[in-house]
Amino acid sequence: MDITHLPSKEHIVVNHVAVSAPLQWLKLGWQDLRRAPADSMFYGAVFVLMGYLLNMYFSYAPEYMITLAALFLLAGPFMAIGLYDISRQLEAFNGGRVRLAHSMAAWRSNMPGFSLYAVLLAVMVFGWFRISLLMFALFYEGSVPTLDSLVANAFTQENIGFLVAWFGTGFFFAVAVFSLSVCAIPMLLDKEVDTITAMVMSVQAVYHNMLTMLFWAAIIVALTAIGFATQFVGLLLITPLIGLSSWHAYRALISYEH
Repeated sequence: MDITHLPSKEHIVVNHVAVSAPLQWLKLGWQDLRRAPADSMFYGAVFVLMGYLLNMYFSYAPEYMITLAALFLLAGPFMAIGLYDISRQLEAFNGGRVRLAHSMAAWRSNMPGFSLYAVLLAVMVFGWFRISLLMFALFYEGSVPTLDSLVANAFTQENIGFLVAWFGTGFFFAVAVFSLSVCAIPMLLDKEVDTITAMVMSVQAVYHNMLTMLFWAAIIVALTAIGFATQFVGLLLITPLIGLSSWHAYRALISYEH
């Protein structure tokens, strides 16, 4: 159990949780979704709209489309601040009426912390974007293949090399963002803590609960894949469920002692 001090004299404690804990987080997230369906699905609708816009705009430019699909996953935790606040309101009001406007402005509660996190996330996103474009340039000299041709020829020697390299670097970025954000963003919402402290504690929570967080990450990826497979319609329910459940993940992994 790791302990870090906050300026308020509270101690941040990283808890060890069972490998099966993500199933409980999903259950609690589903309960929150049922208690505030309209407010939660408002954010789900935003993700659905994003999916359609990305698909429409970049359908003929796979070098951007594939990258932006990955960024969709990377930026998700930051964009889910409103969902974290919905779960937080349900806790505070003991099931009372949730205020959507409050959740939409929740980032203001720790503007310095969220601002720095946004800058750091933007740096990582830009780095991933540039690396992705570089890979296309290295593997496909001349014209860039269409998305349909990439799928149709996925198992050719040229495409296999590209996919292994692309998914390998994408996995590295995804793990980094997941580890830095899974507890950091809800912590920034919950406490007056600086960005670096929140990120460090998030990484420690992942490190000390490796199998549990691997299971949780696999669930998130699987649910998100279902959302994409349903032409983004499934994201209407899936993204709120993930966001609300992630708040309960934070509550389970991080506690505070005076």
